[in-house]
Amino acid sequence: MEFEAIAEAVRGFRNMTPKEGRKVYDHVRSTRPSEILELGTSYGVSAAYMAAALEANGEGRITTVDHVRSNSPQELLDRVDPAVVRRINLVRINDSSYNWWLKDQVAARSDPAGNCAPLYDFCYIDGAHNWTVDGFAVVLAEKLLRPDGWLLLDDLNWTYRSDPHGMRERGVFFPLSASELTTPHIRGVFELIVKPYPAFSDFRVEDDVWAWARKSAAEPRRLSVRVSRPLGTAVVTLLTRAAQYVGVSLNLHRERLRKARRDPEIIQQEIEERAQELARLRWIEEGYERLRGDAEGSASDSAATARKTSREGGSSCGGR
Repeated sequence: MEFEAIAEAVRGFRNMTPKEGRKVYDHVRSTRPSEILELGTSYGVSAAYMAAALEANGEGRITTVDHVRSNSPQELLDRVDPAVVRRINLVRINDSSYNWWLKDQVAARSDPAGNCAPLYDFCYIDGAHNWTVDGFAVVLAEKLLRPDGWLLLDDLNWTYRSDPHGMRERGVFFPLSASELTTPHIRGVFELIVKPYPAFSDFRVEDDVWAWARKSAAEPRRLSVRVSRPLGTAVVTLLTRAAQYVGVSLNLHRERLRKARRDPEIIQQEIEERAQELARLRWIEEGYERLRGDAEGSASDSAATARKTSREGGSSCGGR
């Protein structure tokens, strides 16, 4: 599908401008990836641009991952050519972040020596914009990225202060400090995690908004198990570990039986745990309310200043 056609189809949707869409479209057309991973679907604009490029290439698929509570891409997908939509694998998760989904993908593709069979040629991260979430996402995504594949981080300068209402959808569960609210998390991820990371090379910063990194080739990891102790000692160690495992299993089984019998001690313990959880949730809600109040107060002050300036300007004109 030509760029002009997909740009027209996604017109009016937020989160990626036609200029940015052109860049990712051209990247996919020139590098011809067979598999793309996107973390952060939102309305699906970026996924549509990349899928259109894949369709123009005649091959490839994009897997785009986001939370079920995030913006729905369905309205946009209904407007896009079905041939392009067929290139999109839409994944909606219930987990706290896409890192748990990434963990499952890495686990499924890893061998006992720790080698993960890579799958993707291009990974585009435009999701949580959070140091904790996306810093770890980079580490997991690298394992799934093929050598010479590209990683792209969006919104290098975005801060939470600019969007206090989006925290719940970005995997934030505790009130952020003043520094966390005003510091660009993604720039920190790029500067402190991606650039020093041994697997990445050929770094590029584009318009001070996008950060690119290409994965370099590396030798696969190897794992060998050696036993230098006497055989009897090794057997004792294995039997001790087995006994510990059986002991833990028995304790868990006893706890299940006590719960089934409605043991008062277990019931009281669960009540206390739920009370602590509710207290933590109330603390989180209070933090969000404070942030919302600060943002609305700033907006009200700005509006009042604008009205005052307008009145003063009108009086001045009337005097002339």
